[in-house]
Amino acid sequence: LYQKANTNSKSNQKQTNSKQNYNEINMDRLRTDDGTRVKAGVSDPALKRSFRGHRDTISAVQFNPNLKQVASSSYDGCINVWNFKPDLRPFKFVGHKGAVNDIAFSPAGNILASCSKDQTIRLWNNNVEGYSTAIKAHSGPIRSINFSCDGQLLLSGSDDKTMKVWSVSDRRFQYSLSGHSNWIRSCKFSPDSRLIASGSDDKTVRLWDTTERRNIHTFNDHSGIVKTVQFHPDGTCIASGSEDRKIKVWDIRSKRLLQHYDAHSDNVNAVAFHPSGSYLLSASNDATLKIWDLRQGHILYTLYGHEGASTAVAFSPSGEFFVSGSTDTNVMVWQSNLEESPQDHHDEAS
Repeated sequence: LYQKANTNSKSNQKQTNSKQNYNEINMDRLRTDDGTRVKAGVSDPALKRSFRGHRDTISAVQFNPNLKQVASSSYDGCINVWNFKPDLRPFKFVGHKGAVNDIAFSPAGNILASCSKDQTIRLWNNNVEGYSTAIKAHSGPIRSINFSCDGQLLLSGSDDKTMKVWSVSDRRFQYSLSGHSNWIRSCKFSPDSRLIASGSDDKTVRLWDTTERRNIHTFNDHSGIVKTVQFHPDGTCIASGSEDRKIKVWDIRSKRLLQHYDAHSDNVNAVAFHPSGSYLLSASNDATLKIWDLRQGHILYTLYGHEGASTAVAFSPSGEFFVSGSTDTNVMVWQSNLEESPQDHHDEAS
């Protein structure tokens, strides 16, 4: 599916720097590998907006499927929903009694799910009132939350070493998945919701069948805690990032390792596939974001925008934009300029 990875191909890497002016962001300069300063081209990633409002590390970022909002969660216990239109104030959702570790929009965008160190899940009405219902879900902090493709089920992963599946309509528990021997950091439904992928402090990535409700394969290639897992948009591959500083991509049909990247100089905290499936975005404690060309198997861009560890990333539904979060408490929205794609209402984010 992809070319063999080559992370040392310097000729293919561009390093992009953003100016740290959060009122007037002018992302117009580029530095090449030889240090030459050049004008950034229209095809290079560009920082469009930056949002400030959290008081602690950003734990997760997500685009609303309606493309007019970005949500962020933080260890400060709050969730902010940012509107692209400058005359619309952000929503702030307060209700958790501990750090908020993850968020997810329902496919329709009308519900925002969150999970917390306080061992609860909250389902928020995505409006200015911000009414929520709470589910006492696990016996340990909950680190990951994800909707099924039809929005009818919700998946949670916890430090109690289990994942649980819930029905959204009545907030009822459906079933549990056990097998990891340590905390679960990340769990995701496949695009068709027939499978689940999970990553854990036990250094494994596991694949689960939602019909049989069991673990069907375990990938043992990482040598550190697995911080993040994501399904490829076509559902045939899984990408994972780890504290071993590496990114791995597996084919879930053949159970073979497709690509291996010595990706960052510190922990890999988050990865996200471009909707085309051709690119992968990663965030690391080394304060950089990196974009990988999966077709050619090499790094495409290294982005410097955050002043602290990069902790969260997500693409917009068409891939025209991506959003990042950091320990610097800033949420940044970038125009990806990776390839031609349907417009994400560009005027909303400009």
